[in-house]
Amino acid sequence: MKADKVYLNGKVYTVNGKEEWAQAVAIKGNEIVYVGSDEGAKAFCGDETEINDMNGGMMLPGFIDGHCHPVMAAQYLCGVYLQIEWTVEECLAEIERFVEDNPDEPTYFGIGYAEWIFDEKGPKKELLDAICSDKPVMILGSSAHEAWVNSKALELAGITKDTPDPIPGFHYFHRDEAGEPTGHLLEMATQTMIMDKIDFFRQEKVEEALRDGSDGYAAMGVTSTCDMGAPEFALDTYFEEVPKMIEEGSYKQRFFGCGRMISEKGDVDVIIPRLIEYRKKYDSDKFRIHFLKIINDGTLETRSAALSQPYNEDGSMVYPLFNREEIAQVGLRAAKEGLDINVHGIGDEAISGTLAMAKAVREAGYHDCRIVNSHCDYVKDEELALFGRYDVVANTTCVWHYGNPDMEKVIGDRQNHTFRLKTMIAGGCRMGQGSDFPVDEFGREPLKGIEMGCTRQLFDHPELPVLEPYEEKLAVKDGIESYTINNAYQMHMDHKLGSIEVGKYADLVVLEKNLFDIPLTEIHKVKVRETIMDGKTVYKA
Repeated sequence: MKADKVYLNGKVYTVNGKEEWAQAVAIKGNEIVYVGSDEGAKAFCGDETEINDMNGGMMLPGFIDGHCHPVMAAQYLCGVYLQIEWTVEECLAEIERFVEDNPDEPTYFGIGYAEWIFDEKGPKKELLDAICSDKPVMILGSSAHEAWVNSKALELAGITKDTPDPIPGFHYFHRDEAGEPTGHLLEMATQTMIMDKIDFFRQEKVEEALRDGSDGYAAMGVTSTCDMGAPEFALDTYFEEVPKMIEEGSYKQRFFGCGRMISEKGDVDVIIPRLIEYRKKYDSDKFRIHFLKIINDGTLETRSAALSQPYNEDGSMVYPLFNREEIAQVGLRAAKEGLDINVHGIGDEAISGTLAMAKAVREAGYHDCRIVNSHCDYVKDEELALFGRYDVVANTTCVWHYGNPDMEKVIGDRQNHTFRLKTMIAGGCRMGQGSDFPVDEFGREPLKGIEMGCTRQLFDHPELPVLEPYEEKLAVKDGIESYTINNAYQMHMDHKLGSIEVGKYADLVVLEKNLFDIPLTEIHKVKVRETIMDGKTVYKA
């Protein structure tokens, strides 16, 4: 058999658990047909074979972004984009510039401010009113778990002091002493109440942003995306535009997803039956809907993560959406239907719920159900080992693993006991990794995540603190596995993706340098030379 493509003279890191390194790879159609030495690859070279000399570059399995929101990103990134390091004044200046540059827009939307630049009372509507008072303005924080709106947005959405909070203490409107909404919205149910009444998005811009986002991923070596959910208003894009773009080749990654997330208890009876139908309809290796996504708490930045001890600033407590018994029942229902399960759990109380659910699912005999806890910021000491015991994938975002003094005012010394993934891996846990795009803060490039997992320090900023505990720094091997085979396992695709071996799909990335041979702080600078998805080159430098 002669191959369509042969790659020679490389440092091929296979991640296959058998032969760790190779020199050459041969591809026929969309499959890998040979992995081994340059000499052995000669048998696969024919007159029509495309021969590629990697010149000592590193080949890896194509990166899999195991936690991202490309459909939501296409909606949210069509407006003003604020940088996480900006002050309040810089954010306001950029919003004002955007409004002045786009006078004909009927609405204004944006994302990106750092939640910690405001105190626990959050941003105020008056700041946006001073820029634009006659059109609705809505700006999401960097985590997308809070929003900042002007008075016109509240007015058009019918939000007043008499409007009840969707989930008091979790999804709610900040209010002044008179009970009037201040323009600071906590969590997604409040955002939905605004977005359901006001159209902030133009479909033609959304489609363009979706293509641009996919092109960006290809340039980063990403060959699969695991979409963690989108709002109801974005589902037409999710189920119509993305499959069409994959078919025509303008979406250059495999797409695994869930549709809409469960963010309120009432969603369960709507979303699980819907997912069962989606799974029947969308079940190809390029576009598959296969897991249930549960948002069980918020974020530390917005003081909405569910912690077992109060927040430092005001002594407030936040509780998970589902208690342990409730989430166990939801998990059992999903597992019985053959669905995988992904839970957003940042605070230790929410993560305790994920682990209680996993215990119930495993003890009921559902051992093939892929259970994931997303983010894994703060885990109780006694529960670190339970990830391995109950086969729960710990999916995290290592670009968040850096010392951030601003967070100490929110959670105090607990900041220095976050993201203890090395201990979890030692206990038998699989660590996955994702960017959480578009709330990726410092970029969605996998190489940044691999580096920062190893350094626990913001890339290109040696003057900034390293995140304690220092002994939780990961190895390069851990980072690579988190973006390849472990994410493939999470998606129930480890038999077809995530490693370089004969019979698997030819989803590959070629880098200019071997990540094991350079200083850790140089990893994010390594260039992607080529990205191959399903045997076809989708990016070449």
